[in-house]
Amino acid sequence: MTADTQLDAARLCERLPHTGDVCQIESVSHCDEDGIVCLTRAHRRADNPLRVGDRLGVLAGVEMAGQAMALHQALRGDDGPPRTGVVTRAGDLRWQVERLDQLPGPLVIQVTKEVEAGELARYRFSLSHDEQVVVEGRLSVLTTSGEAPPG
Repeated sequence: MTADTQLDAARLCERLPHTGDVCQIESVSHCDEDGIVCLTRAHRRADNPLRVGDRLGVLAGVEMAGQAMALHQALRGDDGPPRTGVVTRAGDLRWQVERLDQLPGPLVIQVTKEVEAGELARYRFSLSHDEQVVVEGRLSVLTTSGEAPPG
């Protein structure tokens, strides 16, 4: 894994158990052993499957952070199939906006590994727009080997 990992959106989604429109990550600007920085404009898509009605609420950012965590795990691992992961805890959540779909520019998703022990990991995350944090918190995840479930 290099600090300047460059993969297009389709290749990134191949590394995740999230397929098709559910995949929210569009590019990676930095990745190392401790974390990853991703970029997306998926919050602006009218067909984003995380929308409820015509809204994309700020807590959709938690899913985006979870996908960034999964991508960090995948880029650190082998080239095998994506591992299945389950978020076991979300905590310390703070947000500054109610809706992500109203933010005009790209979102920067940054996740930093705090603790990792076997199949368990905890990350701190933030989503920023125009250099302002719009949602942040911590996520814990349990990962398992093997084929990911579809979708």
